Parts: sequence; C-alpha cells; structure tokens
Amino acid sequence: MNILIFFVVLITSSFGAEQNGSCNKVVEDELLDLKITKQLDIRISGKKWDQNLNNIIQSNIRDVISDNPKTNKVRPLSDIDVRNAASEEPNVVEWNSEIERKSIINQLDSITSKLKNIQNVCQKSNSEAPLINNIGNVDVYNNEICKRAVGMSKPQFCELLEEDIINKNVPRSCKEIQEKGQNKSGIYEIQPKSSLRPIWVLCDMDTKGGGWVVVQKRFDGSEDFDRNWRDYKFGFGNLNRELWIGLENMYHFTGFEVSELLVEITDRDKIKAYAHYKGFGIGSETEGYALSVLKGFSGDAGDSLKGHYNCKFTTKDLDQDKHGNNCAVLFNSGWWFNACHVSNLNGKYINMQPPTGYSYQGLHWLEFRGHAYGHAGSRMLVRPVQP
Repeated sequence: MNILIFFVVLITSSFGAEQNGSCNKVVEDELLDLKITKQLDIRISGKKWDQNLNNIIQSNIRDVISDNPKTNKVRPLSDIDVRNAASEEPNVVEWNSEIERKSIINQLDSITSKLKNIQNVCQKSNSEAPLINNIGNVDVYNNEICKRAVGMSKPQFCELLEEDIINKNVPRSCKEIQEKGQNKSGIYEIQPKSSLRPIWVLCDMDTKGGGWVVVQKRFDGSEDFDRNWRDYKFGFGNLNRELWIGLENMYHFTGFEVSELLVEITDRDKIKAYAHYKGFGIGSETEGYALSVLKGFSGDAGDSLKGHYNCKFTTKDLDQDKHGNNCAVLFNSGWWFNACHVSNLNGKYINMQPPTGYSYQGLHWLEFRGHAYGHAGSRMLVRPVQP
C-alpha cells in the first residue's frame, strides 16, 4: 500500500553580497554532512542570497537527488519568489516499505536539527543573518495532517508522531470536555477509558445538549465508503469533511459504558430528521462488531435500525450477513447488514431518486422518505449516558 507524505523545507534569507564568510562555512559543513533522501522534494526559496551560499546549497542538494528524475525538483533560488514560496502546494512523495518510512522521519529530524544549527551560527555572526522560517512549522504541518485524517486515511508517519502522547492525560469523551467548560464544537483529543492511546475526534457541542463524538458524517460524496474490513475497522476520511471514525474506536466509545446514539439524516430538500437511541453499543472485533445494544428509540425519522439489531458488520471482503450473497458487495458499502437492510447510511452517495431497479441503493433510511430515496447527508453521533 502506498503511503503519502507531505514534506516541505523552506529556507528564506535576507543575505546581502557582504555576507559574513563564517556563515557560508557552517552552511557548507552542515549541508555536506546532511544526506538528504532521494525521495524528498526539498524546496528552497531565497532573496538577495550571497552567490557562494547559493551555489553551495544548490550543488549539495542536487548531488543527492539529481539521479532520480521523479524527484529532481531543486529550483534555482532566483526562480522563486520568497513571498509566494510558503503558499505553494507541497509535493506528494510515495513509498512502500516500513524501512523507507522510518528513514524519512529520521531525515526530517536531521534536516530540522542542521538547519537550526545554521540559523544559530549565522545569527551570531551577522545581524543580517538568514531567518530560517517554517522549520518548526514542519512538525505543526504534519501534526495537523495527523489530527484531521481518520484511521486508514492517516499517513503512517502519524503513528510515530503519536508515540510521545500515548500516556498523556486527556479527557475520556467529548462530554467530559464539555463538562470542563469547552462549549465550542471542533476537533479535540480524547482517550476512552478502555483505549490504550488517545484519538482526535470531532466533537459536536451544539446539537441536543452537545458532548457528542461524530462517528459518521456524509454530506457531499467526496469520500468513498465502498471499503474493505481494515478500513472500516480503523476508520477513514477527514474530521473536517466526510468520515467514518472506525469500528474499533466505536467499540471503545460504546462497549464499556452505557452510551446513546443520535442519527441525523438530511434529505435532498435540506430537511433534517432525527433518530435517538438511549442505549447503543457494538461488540468487539471477535464478535463481528455486532450491533449488540439498541434500545429506547425516539425521533421523527422513524426506527430503521431495529432491523439490524444483533447483526454483525459486513464489508465486501468479510461477509457476516444473513443473505445468500454479500450485502456489502450488492450495496457498495459496509454496514450492519441483515439480509440485507432497512437502513444503510454508508451506501452510495446518489443524492437523487435512485433509477428504476436501484431501490435501497444510496444513503438510505427506510422510515424517512422510503426505500427509493437517496438522502443528501447523514451523521451518527455517540456520547456516554449520564449515570
């Protein structure tokens, strides 16, 4: 499986021709010692560089990547406007192996360290020394990717970045965050009591009392929900866009304490309806993530989950439904299929009247608009029930 990494190193400068030579020397020493991977696109921007320093940086970086035409993207400093460089889109680098991934992370640390050393020496030697910006922003940028991306949509380097926070003391739920005075909906870090590590989630602090974790969200069809078991287990999507939080996370949210579920459905006319369950929970993976707790329904959307009670979760590569065929294949999504369904919020994003012969396709909730209707959006939200 290809892993995507976004990586940019930007060096900006206000060097003049009278630049102190000691700074040139430290730049040369550090860059000669720095072994930049051939899979990184190093982007350098500058303004009024000393020509010797210009040549040193370009030649050293070009030496280590010029034999790879795919990533030979070093550009002359004179070709880049420093004012616009930071706003340019980063390139995407792909690799396949664990060894390569760890190598990238190690080189990221090395690059950051050496560039900071260059900065320190140059600042001491010249009042007009280079201002090396965005070094700290590399970590910030990567952390933002890790925070918003869900499950299998995360680049693998996120696991390394998260290792340092495994034991961090964080709230157990969005409800706990709300009780501590945070009333703004947004992205927060929580750690359910049964989970070994924290997770970034989208908290809804506004709907029906707030304190909800958004575990499923669809509104524009930008995310493909025709996924395999692993994707549905660990989750996918983006907290700022469409998402599936992951069955394993959902199990930790609901499998160890009494929880409630709120389903929000939006039809094609932007009319919303709700289904609320006072009790909701799913089993572990060994139990097929079965919909094991479902009780106390209320709401104007009708109860279209009751037909899925005690059903295991099915995906296109793991058939656990009660149909002769695989319902996930028939309806292009993973769900707690029975044989097959009266609801499927993960179905194809159609946002229209399904064509003849395609009833039960689309984002579907039988009790709200019938079986021949593809809804425009849905959300599933969970929170612990107050004792």
